[in-house]
Formats: sequence, C-alpha cells, structure tokens
Amino acid sequence: MSVDIYVSPDGQGDGAEVSPCHLSRAQELLSVARPTMSGDINIYLMDGKYHLDQPIHLKGMRSDQNGHRIRWGAAEGANPILTGEKSITGWELHDRGMNIWKAAVPTGSNFEHLWLGEQRLNRACSDWNPKGFSNSRRGLKISKDAPDISSWRNTHHISVSKQFMWRRIPAAIDKITSTEVQLDPVERATYNVPRTVLGVADPVGYLVLNASSRFAKYRIENAYELVSDPGEWYLDKTESVVYFKPLTNSDFKKTSTLLYSELTTFFLLDGTPSEPICNIAIEGLRFQYSDGTRMGGTAGFPMGPSRVTTPKPESAVQVNAGRNILIENNCFFHLGYDALHFDLHGQDIKVVGNGFGDIARSAISLNQTNLRVSRKSKKSILPENRDKFFDRVEVSNNYIRVSGTDTPSQGICFSEFARDIKILHNEVRHTGTYAISNNWRYLGWRGHAGNIEYGWNKTSEVGQSGLGDFGAVYVSCANDGFTKVHDNYIDGTPSDPLTASIYLDVLVDGGEVFNNVVVNVAPRKPWRLFRSLGEQLGVTWLNLIMATNVDARNNWTCLDPSIYRDMDIARGRYRPHRSNRVYDNVHLPQGEPLPTEAQKVADAAGLEVAYQHVKQTVDQELFPHSSGFSEA
Repeated sequence: MSVDIYVSPDGQGDGAEVSPCHLSRAQELLSVARPTMSGDINIYLMDGKYHLDQPIHLKGMRSDQNGHRIRWGAAEGANPILTGEKSITGWELHDRGMNIWKAAVPTGSNFEHLWLGEQRLNRACSDWNPKGFSNSRRGLKISKDAPDISSWRNTHHISVSKQFMWRRIPAAIDKITSTEVQLDPVERATYNVPRTVLGVADPVGYLVLNASSRFAKYRIENAYELVSDPGEWYLDKTESVVYFKPLTNSDFKKTSTLLYSELTTFFLLDGTPSEPICNIAIEGLRFQYSDGTRMGGTAGFPMGPSRVTTPKPESAVQVNAGRNILIENNCFFHLGYDALHFDLHGQDIKVVGNGFGDIARSAISLNQTNLRVSRKSKKSILPENRDKFFDRVEVSNNYIRVSGTDTPSQGICFSEFARDIKILHNEVRHTGTYAISNNWRYLGWRGHAGNIEYGWNKTSEVGQSGLGDFGAVYVSCANDGFTKVHDNYIDGTPSDPLTASIYLDVLVDGGEVFNNVVVNVAPRKPWRLFRSLGEQLGVTWLNLIMATNVDARNNWTCLDPSIYRDMDIARGRYRPHRSNRVYDNVHLPQGEPLPTEAQKVADAAGLEVAYQHVKQTVDQELFPHSSGFSEA
C-alpha cells in the first residue's frame, strides 16, 4: 500500500492533501513510514517557493523492500521551486566617478556567486595576463609596471587563476613580496600530478602552467580594486559589504535587488559503498540559486588526475552510491557548482528530460572521488577499485544551455570507471569545454570503460572557456566493450590546433563512428613544409589518439574528411594505425544546404518531440525578454 505525503511551503498540517505539512515534517513522516513500507512512498510538493538553508538529507535509505520506491516530486499541476536565494538591497552610491554602489550583508556572509535576476554577474578580476606580471613557479613575478597590489585591501582574499590547455588552477595568495606574488603552497601542491600516474604530457603541462609566461594564462581575482567593468562585484568579508558596478543602461537604484546563496546542496542522497541508497526518484522539481567554492575541484574537474576533491558535496543534487535512481523532468537554474553529481559508484541510473541553465560547472556528472591511483593504474583495475563502477546508466533528452561558466567544465561527463552507458538525444549548447565526455582523471586505461553509446545528440557553442585539446564529443579509456558515436549533429568546434569535433582518446579500442554531421568548424591551414605533421596539428573533425580498431564511416563534415588525426605521441607514431579504418565520409561544401541524408540526421538529433517543452522552459528562463529566445 502506497503512502502519500503532501507538502506546502507554509504547511502546518499532518501531510494529507487537504492538510499539507512543512518540508521538515515530511522528512520526519518519511522516516516513520520507510521501515514498514509495503508500497511506494510519494512526497508531493505543492505550488510555491521552498527556501532551503540546508539540504534534504536522505541517508541509509535502503528503500528496496519488495522493489518499492521513494518519490519526491511535484503535486499534480504544481510547479514547486526549491531555492537557496537570499536578497541584497538597500544600496548606496559609494564611488560616483566609477559608479560603484555598496550594500551591507549579514555578518559572516560568504558566497562566490551573485545574480541580477536571471543574469549571472562577474566577480571582479583582471584581464588575462595583466600588464606588469609574468608567470612563475610559486605564483606571479612583479615588474615595475605592475600595480602595487600589496596596498590593496584584504590581500588575503585575493586569488590567482592559471590556465593551460584543459587545466585551470585557482589558488589564494599566501604573501606578496617586492618581486613576487606567492600563492598558497598547500593549494598549489594539490594540483600536482605524480609522473608515474599520468606519464609524459601532464608534468610538462604542469611545468608550463607554473613557470612559463609564454603558454599559460593567468589573472588576478577577487579584489575591490579590480571592480572596473559593468556587472562586476566584490564581497568584502571583513566589512560584510558588497560592492557592485551596475550594468550599462540599467536602472539601478537603492531598492534594486541582487541575489546570492549560501546553500550548496538541495538534495543529498547519501549512501555508502556498503550501504547504497536505493530506489529513489526526484521528478518535476525546480532548483535555483546555489553557491559553490571556486577553489576546489570535483571528480570531473580538473580533467587529469589530482589530489583535489571537494571537502563536501556541493552539487545541487548529490547522489552518493546510488542504485535504481531516477532524475526526471526537473529544472536546474543559476547554480554555483555542478547541478547533478553521482559519486562513489552506482547502478541503474536514469537522468531523463531535465533542463539545465546557467550552471557554474558540469550539468550532469558521474565521477568517483573514492578511487585510488598508483603506478599500476594504467595496466589494470586496482583491486581496491573493482567495486567502484557506474553500471547501466541512461542520460537522455536533457537540455543544457550555458554550463561551465566558472571553470573549464563539461556539459555531461562521466569517469572511465563506467560501463553500459547510453547518452542519447541530449542537446548541449554553450559550455566551457566538452559537450559530452568521459574523462581520464584516474587513468583507468585498460579494461575499464566500455559499452558506451552517444547517439542523436546535438551540440553547439562548445569550448567557451578558451581551453584547447578537447572534443565536442569525447571518449577515453573505453576498451572493455564497444564504443558507438552515431547520428550526432555537431555545430561548431573551436579552431584550437589539437581540438576535434569527435575525439577518441587514450586506448579506445573497437569504436564505431558513423552517421554524424559536423558543421561550422574553422580550420587552420596545415604547414606546407612538413605536410603530414601539419595535418596532425591543424584542427580536424576526428581525433584518434592511441585508439585502435576504430571504424569511422558515412559521416558528413565541413572539413576535408581525408584529413583527420590518428597518432600516438607517447610512442612517436604520427601516421594512422593500421587497425583503424576511415572511409566513405562526405565533404560538406561551405554555405550549401545539407544533403538529404545529412539533413535527416540533423533533424533527428537533440530532444525528441515529447521533450521539446524542456528547451522552451530553459530558454525562457535565461532569456525572458527575447522574442527569439530559443536562438539567442
């Protein structure tokens, strides 16, 4: 027999439909009903805003008695909103010449993100590679042309971000000398990667990141003195005051409202490897306004292995060790970290028909923070990692627009410890790096990821963070079964010389790439003197890096289909591997209509008809004043 519990934002009743209870009371009623459940338990949220200051924490919920499920969802016809938003108002003009305003916030306030309605605002920062500074191993060197940042207020709040290829390292300032800005050595060390783990490229990249001003980018962040452009802000934690320079042509005044959040997680489904959380559904809810640190990293970021993990969950919906989990028909807006993150391990997971807009990091992430790494990681699965896989996962018909705003994060990502995963009919638009990827953070090179399918997805505006060496759709370490990348429509890939629209990397074995359409890629001219090497360095539609037994056929590409990258730089191989076959691919002349078969692929990619409303909801939230918001 099922149990129904009804909830309203100001409910004081017993949980009946005519007498709804408060959200905290619903959790108490759930705890009472769960041990003896003989049917599903349904918690129905009625219309209204539910202001949260702590997560809904579900722990030890082995709700798999007789296969019954605990459902959290919207009541019939309702549109409940779970929010962490807090308001800042009562502004006064602080600097008339610079048009900088200020307002008090509660003592002890600490947040990393700020919004004006649906628009995310930029925390104050310098340009990349500001004049007077150069990269150094410990931080930044200071020349005579640099501003005297030692005289700035609250120097202990200032941070520096460095960026090279797929990696961005943020660290707080430890001290400032007359010649150098020195970063916190503890924070800086957490991003170092043992050579025995990653091999050749990353230690070189890390050296470049820390010691070379020619390739790495760097900028200074979070200082009042950097508030210069419209839309920038700074939180003085010492004074508990926010400083803000209004957007151009905005009617900003004393009663204007900015929004922030100190809540990082709405739902924490908190299982453990020995006691997973089972049979939970979250359906039809809206989550909006959360915070998240910029100084940490999830298991999906940085892309390479590191000792960095977040000290606590910071995703809007965090699922640890979940089995038979359904996340369907929800919306995630204006979030300061990942929107949805599965951790530790999981089986039988479905993420279907959700909308994501304005997400600081990844929209959907399945990455373990409990994996172990040693020098043996490349060769086989370590015994301590054998039970830490994600198995049987479906991610379908999700619409992601504007993600990875704060870091070089992906739209959809999962680890190399994943098997039987289908990513179908999703649409990812405007994201920091990859639209869809699995990563190689823990270097599960052999016998790990497998039975991966990317089909009928639509991507556009990837690579917005400016990083290089990535793919719009990317697979790595997949050699324990098949890899299929088919019927995807890929619109636009940055012209970085190592980037490709479709990227199979690091020992992918047995891949099929077929019926994909790749358009609007800006090619770089190959070197004329060494043509074969030049073709390897020019942007391509297909990368096969250390990949074998790949069959790539019947794709349409706006680049020359005969020029693709097939190499193994670690072993000095710059020619196609004899086991790979790339054939019967068609060149799309610039500016001409797609051929009939290619147009069919383009039309079928992205959300299926039954889920088109998700796209409309997200676009309307992000661009409410645009008459053509879906194409803004």
